[in-house]
Amino acid sequence: MPDMYRNWRVMLGVALILLGIGNWLVGRLNTEHYSELISSAGSATPDQAYRSFDELDAGAVAVLAPLTSEQRRVSYAAARMDFYHATFLTGYVLVLAGLLMTFLGFVGLIRNDAQQATARIADRFSQSPEERVRVRLEKDRPAE
Repeated sequence: MPDMYRNWRVMLGVALILLGIGNWLVGRLNTEHYSELISSAGSATPDQAYRSFDELDAGAVAVLAPLTSEQRRVSYAAARMDFYHATFLTGYVLVLAGLLMTFLGFVGLIRNDAQQATARIADRFSQSPEERVRVRLEKDRPAE
């Protein structure tokens, strides 16, 4: 278990998962909030005050068409919703990357443990019978 904390892949994966979950939750909650704001606003009609400028040609209509305060609020809400939607998707990607990194870290740990166990078994069987008895007697002898 202590080797898990020394493995950089496992720790990076866990950090990515935690960061991704935070982004995912913040993005999802705020996207829903701003989506409700936009849907509750409905369709606001544009302010018709700009039509009183008779001396301007038809090309200037788009420039002079001001946003009403309701339209401006909906526009800001849409921009914020897009930002939090990107945050939500980034969190999703970070969680997936963290899961993959953690998986690769655990696979590396399992492989290292298996190699160490195989090396111990091979070393034990490569010893002569007399050497095995001597090692066993040294382990059983009380410390002086």
